[in-house]
Amino acid sequence: MKKIRFGINPLALFAGITLIISMLFPWWTLEVSVMNRPTDIYPYLIDGPASDFIGYKRSPQMTILFYLLIACIFLFILGSFIKGKGFAITLTIGGVLVGLAIWRFLVRIAGVAKLYEVPIQGHGVGNYGGFAMTDVYTLIQPGLYLAAAAAVLGVLSGFFHKKLTDKFSLNWITNDPDLS
Repeated sequence: MKKIRFGINPLALFAGITLIISMLFPWWTLEVSVMNRPTDIYPYLIDGPASDFIGYKRSPQMTILFYLLIACIFLFILGSFIKGKGFAITLTIGGVLVGLAIWRFLVRIAGVAKLYEVPIQGHGVGNYGGFAMTDVYTLIQPGLYLAAAAAVLGVLSGFFHKKLTDKFSLNWITNDPDLS
Protein backbone atom coordinates (compact mmCIF):
# COMPACT_ATOMS: atom_id res chain seq x y z
CA MET A 1 0.00 0.00 0.00
CA LYS A 2 1.28 3.43 -0.92
CA LYS A 3 1.68 5.99 1.86
CA ILE A 4 0.18 9.43 1.53
CA ARG A 5 2.93 12.01 1.55
CA PHE A 6 2.22 15.47 2.85
CA GLY A 7 3.59 18.85 1.90
CA ILE A 8 2.22 22.34 1.61
CA ASN A 9 1.53 23.97 -1.72
CA PRO A 10 0.92 27.61 -0.73
CA LEU A 11 -0.27 28.55 -4.24
CA ALA A 12 -3.03 25.93 -4.14
CA LEU A 13 -4.03 26.99 -0.64
CA PHE A 14 -4.13 30.63 -1.73
CA ALA A 15 -6.16 29.64 -4.83
CA GLY A 16 -8.74 27.93 -2.62
CA ILE A 17 -8.96 30.86 -0.22
CA THR A 18 -9.19 33.35 -3.09
CA LEU A 19 -12.00 31.35 -4.70
CA ILE A 20 -13.89 31.24 -1.39
CA ILE A 21 -13.56 35.01 -1.06
CA SER A 22 -14.66 35.50 -4.68
CA MET A 23 -17.92 33.72 -3.87
CA LEU A 24 -18.67 36.33 -1.19
CA PHE A 25 -18.49 39.24 -3.63
CA PRO A 26 -20.81 39.85 -6.58
CA TRP A 27 -19.44 38.94 -10.01
CA TRP A 28 -21.61 41.36 -11.98
CA THR A 29 -23.88 44.27 -11.09
CA LEU A 30 -26.81 45.55 -13.07
CA GLU A 31 -28.27 48.92 -12.11
CA VAL A 32 -31.47 49.93 -13.84
CA SER A 33 -32.49 53.55 -13.33
CA VAL A 34 -36.15 52.73 -12.61
CA MET A 35 -35.30 50.19 -9.90
CA ASN A 36 -34.70 51.32 -6.32
CA ARG A 37 -31.30 49.58 -5.97
CA PRO A 38 -28.75 47.68 -8.06
CA THR A 39 -28.96 43.95 -8.66
CA ASP A 40 -25.87 41.95 -7.75
CA ILE A 41 -25.25 38.71 -9.59
CA TYR A 42 -23.21 36.05 -7.82
CA PRO A 43 -22.34 32.71 -9.40
CA TYR A 44 -25.10 31.17 -7.29
CA LEU A 45 -27.69 33.93 -6.76
CA ILE A 46 -29.33 37.01 -8.25
CA ASP A 47 -29.77 39.51 -5.42
CA GLY A 48 -31.86 42.58 -6.12
CA PRO A 49 -34.96 43.92 -7.81
CA ALA A 50 -34.10 42.44 -11.22
CA SER A 51 -34.67 38.96 -9.76
CA ASP A 52 -38.35 39.88 -9.32
CA PHE A 53 -38.41 41.21 -12.86
CA ILE A 54 -36.99 38.04 -14.45
CA GLY A 55 -38.89 35.75 -12.10
CA TYR A 56 -36.16 33.80 -10.32
CA LYS A 57 -33.22 34.21 -7.96
CA ARG A 58 -31.29 31.13 -9.08
CA SER A 59 -31.22 29.44 -12.45
CA PRO A 60 -30.32 25.76 -13.02
CA GLN A 61 -27.04 26.93 -14.60
CA MET A 62 -26.20 28.87 -11.44
CA THR A 63 -26.70 25.74 -9.33
CA ILE A 64 -24.32 23.79 -11.56
CA LEU A 65 -21.80 26.65 -11.47
CA PHE A 66 -22.02 26.81 -7.68
CA TYR A 67 -21.37 23.08 -7.23
CA LEU A 68 -18.51 23.21 -9.73
CA LEU A 69 -16.85 26.06 -7.83
CA ILE A 70 -17.35 24.28 -4.48
CA ALA A 71 -15.70 21.16 -5.96
CA CYS A 72 -12.76 23.28 -7.18
CA ILE A 73 -12.38 24.84 -3.73
CA PHE A 74 -12.28 21.35 -2.25
CA LEU A 75 -9.67 20.25 -4.83
CA PHE A 76 -7.49 23.30 -4.17
CA ILE A 77 -7.59 22.86 -0.39
CA LEU A 78 -7.01 19.09 -0.52
CA GLY A 79 -4.27 19.39 -3.14
CA SER A 80 -2.50 22.05 -1.13
CA PHE A 81 -1.57 19.48 1.55
CA ILE A 82 -0.88 16.25 -0.35
CA LYS A 83 2.11 15.47 -2.55
CA GLY A 84 1.91 13.54 -5.78
CA LYS A 85 1.61 13.81 -9.53
CA GLY A 86 -2.10 13.02 -9.38
CA PHE A 87 -2.75 16.04 -7.21
CA ALA A 88 -0.62 18.22 -9.48
CA ILE A 89 -2.87 17.23 -12.38
CA THR A 90 -5.96 17.72 -10.20
CA LEU A 91 -4.90 21.24 -9.26
CA THR A 92 -4.28 22.15 -12.88
CA ILE A 93 -7.67 20.76 -13.90
CA GLY A 94 -9.30 22.66 -11.02
CA GLY A 95 -7.78 25.92 -12.26
CA VAL A 96 -8.93 25.20 -15.80
CA LEU A 97 -12.45 24.39 -14.54
CA VAL A 98 -12.63 27.69 -12.67
CA GLY A 99 -11.53 29.44 -15.88
CA LEU A 100 -14.27 27.62 -17.82
CA ALA A 101 -16.83 28.60 -15.16
CA ILE A 102 -15.83 32.25 -15.54
CA TRP A 103 -16.07 31.97 -19.32
CA ARG A 104 -19.58 30.44 -19.13
CA PHE A 105 -20.65 33.11 -16.66
CA LEU A 106 -19.45 35.83 -19.02
CA VAL A 107 -21.16 34.17 -21.98
CA ARG A 108 -24.40 34.00 -19.99
CA ILE A 109 -24.33 37.65 -18.91
CA ALA A 110 -23.34 38.68 -22.44
CA GLY A 111 -26.49 36.94 -23.68
CA VAL A 112 -28.62 38.74 -21.10
CA ALA A 113 -26.98 42.07 -21.90
CA LYS A 114 -27.53 41.53 -25.64
CA LEU A 115 -31.19 40.63 -25.06
CA TYR A 116 -31.78 44.04 -23.45
CA GLU A 117 -29.28 45.85 -25.70
CA VAL A 118 -26.90 46.94 -22.91
CA PRO A 119 -23.12 46.48 -22.61
CA ILE A 120 -21.53 43.96 -20.25
CA GLN A 121 -19.70 46.82 -18.60
CA GLY A 122 -20.64 50.46 -18.84
CA HIS A 123 -23.71 52.56 -19.54
CA GLY A 124 -26.41 51.82 -22.05
CA VAL A 125 -30.06 52.37 -22.76
CA GLY A 126 -31.91 49.17 -22.06
CA ASN A 127 -34.69 48.15 -24.37
CA TYR A 128 -37.39 45.80 -23.10
CA GLY A 129 -39.10 44.64 -26.26
CA GLY A 130 -39.46 48.16 -27.62
CA PHE A 131 -41.92 49.09 -24.89
CA ALA A 132 -39.62 50.58 -22.30
CA MET A 133 -36.32 52.40 -22.65
CA THR A 134 -34.30 52.98 -19.49
CA ASP A 135 -30.76 53.80 -18.44
CA VAL A 136 -28.77 50.76 -17.39
CA TYR A 137 -25.34 50.67 -15.76
CA THR A 138 -23.47 47.38 -15.66
CA LEU A 139 -20.20 46.56 -13.98
CA ILE A 140 -18.02 43.49 -13.66
CA GLN A 141 -17.36 43.18 -9.94
CA PRO A 142 -14.35 42.09 -7.82
CA GLY A 143 -15.70 38.57 -7.31
CA LEU A 144 -15.07 37.76 -10.98
CA TYR A 145 -11.53 39.14 -10.84
CA LEU A 146 -10.79 37.16 -7.67
CA ALA A 147 -12.10 33.99 -9.33
CA ALA A 148 -9.84 34.67 -12.33
CA ALA A 149 -6.89 35.04 -9.96
CA ALA A 150 -7.85 31.75 -8.30
CA ALA A 151 -7.97 30.05 -11.72
CA VAL A 152 -4.48 31.29 -12.60
CA LEU A 153 -3.16 30.33 -9.16
CA GLY A 154 -4.74 26.89 -9.49
CA VAL A 155 -3.05 26.22 -12.83
CA LEU A 156 0.30 27.53 -11.57
CA SER A 157 0.02 25.49 -8.38
CA GLY A 158 -0.49 22.37 -10.48
CA PHE A 159 2.52 23.11 -12.67
CA PHE A 160 4.79 23.77 -9.67
CA HIS A 161 3.20 21.29 -7.25
CA LYS A 162 6.24 19.03 -6.88
CA LYS A 163 8.67 21.90 -6.28
CA LEU A 164 6.37 23.63 -3.81
CA THR A 165 5.43 20.55 -1.79
CA ASP A 166 9.08 19.46 -1.66
CA LYS A 167 10.14 22.91 -0.47
CA PHE A 168 7.37 23.15 2.14
CA SER A 169 7.45 19.51 3.18
CA LEU A 170 5.77 18.32 6.35
CA ASN A 171 8.23 15.47 6.91
CA TRP A 172 9.62 17.23 9.96
CA ILE A 173 6.26 16.69 11.66
CA THR A 174 6.12 12.95 11.00
CA ASN A 175 9.81 12.21 11.76
CA ASP A 176 9.54 9.30 9.32
CA PRO A 177 12.65 9.01 7.09
CA ASP A 178 10.69 6.87 4.60
CA LEU A 179 8.54 9.85 3.67
CA SER A 180 11.39 12.11 2.59
